[in-house]
Amino acid sequence: MAQYFTDRLQRVFHLIFMSYDQQSAQEGLRILESIVNNQSNVTKPIQHELRNTATSQGSVGESDTDKVYQKALSPEERELGDAYALLARVYAGPRFTWAESGFPEDNMRTYQCLHDSIRRHSPIGTLQALRIAGSITPTVRRDMQLSFDDAFRIIYDYAKQDDAYCQYIIGNVFFWGDYHVINEAKQLLGPEKASFSQRLHQATRSKSLREVIATLRGMVDEETLQAKSREHAKYWFTKALDQGLAMFQGNLRNIYIDEGDYENARRVARRAAELGNPTMMLYTALDHHERGEFTKAFTWFTKGADLGQPECIAELADYYYHFYEQPMLRATIPYDPVKATELYQQAATKNFNDAGYAALQAAFSYIFHIGHLPLDWGLIADLTHMAATKDRFLFALPYISYMRIHGIGVTKNIKFAVQSLMRVLEEENRALQEEDRVLFYDITRALTRVALGYAYEKGYVMGTPDLDSAVHYYESSHQYIVSHLANRSEEIKDIPVDDEAAERLEAFEEIDGHWHYKEGITESSTTVRPAPTTWPHNAARLSITMNGFQWDTTLYDRETIDKALSTQDTVVLSFYNHFLTIPDKLRNIYKLETKRMPRDTYQVRLYGYDPAEGHEIIYKSLLNVEDVHNLWHDLYESHRLPELSDAWAIETDEEKPTWHYVLDVDQEPFLLEEYDDANAMIQASLEGLKSNRYEQINVRTHDFIGPSYFIFKGKRSTPFRVQLYLKESMRHIVDEHGKQKDIPGNTYLFEQYFGNEVSLNYWIQRTINTLDIPELDNWKPLSVPKDLQ
Repeated sequence: MAQYFTDRLQRVFHLIFMSYDQQSAQEGLRILESIVNNQSNVTKPIQHELRNTATSQGSVGESDTDKVYQKALSPEERELGDAYALLARVYAGPRFTWAESGFPEDNMRTYQCLHDSIRRHSPIGTLQALRIAGSITPTVRRDMQLSFDDAFRIIYDYAKQDDAYCQYIIGNVFFWGDYHVINEAKQLLGPEKASFSQRLHQATRSKSLREVIATLRGMVDEETLQAKSREHAKYWFTKALDQGLAMFQGNLRNIYIDEGDYENARRVARRAAELGNPTMMLYTALDHHERGEFTKAFTWFTKGADLGQPECIAELADYYYHFYEQPMLRATIPYDPVKATELYQQAATKNFNDAGYAALQAAFSYIFHIGHLPLDWGLIADLTHMAATKDRFLFALPYISYMRIHGIGVTKNIKFAVQSLMRVLEEENRALQEEDRVLFYDITRALTRVALGYAYEKGYVMGTPDLDSAVHYYESSHQYIVSHLANRSEEIKDIPVDDEAAERLEAFEEIDGHWHYKEGITESSTTVRPAPTTWPHNAARLSITMNGFQWDTTLYDRETIDKALSTQDTVVLSFYNHFLTIPDKLRNIYKLETKRMPRDTYQVRLYGYDPAEGHEIIYKSLLNVEDVHNLWHDLYESHRLPELSDAWAIETDEEKPTWHYVLDVDQEPFLLEEYDDANAMIQASLEGLKSNRYEQINVRTHDFIGPSYFIFKGKRSTPFRVQLYLKESMRHIVDEHGKQKDIPGNTYLFEQYFGNEVSLNYWIQRTINTLDIPELDNWKPLSVPKDLQ
């Protein structure tokens, strides 16, 4: 058995890709970075010395190519390049590692590392570039000396000698169809050499005209190639899995699913789960759940949740919450709504499709104190707004509307609340009539109607109080509570149910067919779901760490603040009512932010509005520990913010570029801000256009609104034909009726020939950095194509 990596890189690979332990994975990343930092300044890639002479891979001499290939055969010689390749995979995002590892996704770092890997002749880095879009930039293509075929040949040799990672890479080549680029791979799929008579005999058994023609030519048609490639992929993925490499086995499972071979798909998932793959734990658990094997499903959901797998966390919460109605599940899994809510909160912070659902489930538990949870309006506001931003907007509206109409935990917004409540009722009716579907629980429908009843009572809907409508909705709310009580499950029968509508109805009596307040009563009242009444809880939410994530809360005291300042990097107080003002400096202050800095200091920011002009403004100051605690204590106890002395300064925003520039090389786009060598990329593209490697390059804004260059092959003496595209900004005018109209700006196209790439690149760079353009006196005006007008 051969080993592709050096011993220390093999250890790093195991820590990052096989341990499924976040601490071990981070240690692996630390070692990788140290390898790169300690060696990169000593070991210089050959390409950097040849950049002025080696303009393409094909121009490298045969002896140089042999030297590169021989070096790539040695694990020690290519170690730095391989380290860069692994770093590129780490920074490329969860698709290339495991989502629960905690690695930061960094596109620029990915490209930097992958490019350094290719320039240092790493076979795995070279083939990895085929899987990361935008990796083969003009500069990389120019400097690349190890071909895809040579890289494949080296890795294939290690795969045959049972190196698991190389087996996975070879499987990936066939899975993604990279044999179209790698001749060595395609030859493995081709037919054995046969005489014409043999090919003629084979052609008579072909199933299609395309296959007949391909057979007679001694070739394989694309459909057959894909089938053969799939078999090769299965073979190599299976070999890698058999040797314990489980992280990347989603592709093997997908092949079996596409083939309808679900038993083998289950087998792959189960084996990968046993080896520690969190995603495969989810699939294995879901398979057990579908089979009614709830104890086994619970075990795998628990294992996946312990590793941070988002769907496993949410499914485990559903199990504890008894979300599923199967009697066997409820008899097997203990009902624990508090544990379920903790898991829902944890899942809500993750990036997956059901994060909004998880946030809403947690909010539901707090609103209706399932499991006797406290009524924390700050946390409820945070959870419901998170749900709304994560694809659960409609389902969050009943709760958000209730808070908005009362100004509990959030700033009061009556117009938004009324519109939202009306929309909820419309969506309920539409779903019931068109889909025969009930959108909300009875208890949620009760909340919607008691809020709408309150809106009618206060005159928020019609402009004046409408007590008949108010009572109508209060009675409707009460009936939904009655329905909820009659149909609730055994697990929640000891949980008290708030019937706000019943309490509010006590304020009314019917006289002559209309509802009026009883004598001595001027408005209805309730004791349920009380709002905070004391400062600062009735005015501001404090962000504190709960379950490893910062959440807003309205349940805090001075000790909570002190603990947050001592243990959290950032502490924020978000005002939602009773906004404070610092005379002549800042009005309607909506946020206080404290960020811990080195040497026992804190960066403090106050967010509000300019008292004279009304625009948003931020004051900041650097304070010591004692001053920060005094600031927070004074605010907590006396509603007072500090005078803004000379130690406080207005924070100005750094100017941000108006446009994002894109380099198109024969229609392949590269977003330049994601690369650290953008200037060199443009220069290499111009060289490639000049040497006929490319047909057209563009340096344009992402939306074609800013100045853009379209560059084509020119004449011998002036090799670059350049078109400069300009578009005026939108013009705003007021018509004779006083209405504002937006008039699209004019578009222009000019053409000029350039004799060398240096002067052309100068103007391109100047335009990108300053939006300056060349003098157009000698440029030829052209008509603008319709799709650019």
